[in-house]
Amino acid sequence: MPYASVNGQQLYFEDTGGDGPVVVFSHGNLMNRRMWEPQVRALSGEFRCVVWDARLHGRTEDDGDLYTYWDSADDLLGLLDHLGVEQATLVGHSQGGFLSLRAALRAPERVGSLVLIDTAAVSWPGEALAQMGGVSEGFRAGGPDAVAPVLLDLLLGRPDVHEEWLREWRAQPRERLADAVAVLMGVDDVSARLGEITQPALIVHGEADLPVPLPLGRMLRDRLPGAVDLAVIPGAGHTPSLTHPAEVNASLAAFLRRGAASAAPPVDDPALLPRAFQDALNAHDADRVLALYGEGAVMRTVAGEVVRGTAALRAEVEGLIAADPCIANSVRHVVAGEGTALVVVDWSLSLAGVDGERVGACGTAVNVAARAHDGTWRFTILNPGGVSPS
Repeated sequence: MPYASVNGQQLYFEDTGGDGPVVVFSHGNLMNRRMWEPQVRALSGEFRCVVWDARLHGRTEDDGDLYTYWDSADDLLGLLDHLGVEQATLVGHSQGGFLSLRAALRAPERVGSLVLIDTAAVSWPGEALAQMGGVSEGFRAGGPDAVAPVLLDLLLGRPDVHEEWLREWRAQPRERLADAVAVLMGVDDVSARLGEITQPALIVHGEADLPVPLPLGRMLRDRLPGAVDLAVIPGAGHTPSLTHPAEVNASLAAFLRRGAASAAPPVDDPALLPRAFQDALNAHDADRVLALYGEGAVMRTVAGEVVRGTAALRAEVEGLIAADPCIANSVRHVVAGEGTALVVVDWSLSLAGVDGERVGACGTAVNVAARAHDGTWRFTILNPGGVSPS
């Protein structure tokens, strides 16, 4: 069986393999890797799909101690190391979203994008903690059958899949189930740090989710700079990936394909970045343009405004593309160090004016590029200085 020795635990995982972009799925509390079977079936032909069991869940062999979701984030990053994966898209449901957010905070260069399904960035209110405390003690005292009638309806709400997950619970020691809920109760609030997570993010949320109400999904959409969409699944409760797989798979596949299409070309020389930028902009491909920007990139517009953050950069690029741009870049000078390069570029740009006439500008840009975690180069500062009419 495939196990990864990570942080003193033996993490069970399954990997479809293949050459496609890597997508790692992290399950919700009291679930396991099997909750992602509908998604893996739909995506494994295009993407390398990895599923795994967190501590106190599924087939993972752990020390049995309580842990935090920061520990889980480190487990996930260690799993990526074990697999030899530099960067992946992280898909997380509920507690899987908790640990995915923390992985993005812990090691942003390892996270290409995020899909957050019925999850949140806040700690639990008192009423929810009291309910979860009752569930934990119910597992400990009476086992799965003592809590299943209420809990399965709350988590799934679809009787035809209840029996399958009750069997999964019955296969686990009751103390392990109780401790898993105790870990869930201890999640900390990271909402104040959401602005640090700039990767593209898709938020998926069941319209009728009771454990994690929809407003918490809206908070993620509103506060994550790279959030591209909030996909609300009508009629779905807390686990739409299982109960409404067709709807979830459609949103997930579209997001992943968009990311795959916008993957940056392997620019292994900073002197090639201006040409790649020119080609992408002239092709009116916003995703290709944005893929040439590094984490936390900053761009100064020809009007002198400073633009930063994924959402703002996308809006600026898409606005520029709407004006039918034609740009020409000519590299004047490159000074490259081991991880940073200064790229001086002469440029000229023409756009469609409001009256149909094209207007132009030109100048010399002094840009900064940095070597990304995968060894390729990305712009971090774009500064079109010396603007003048062309």
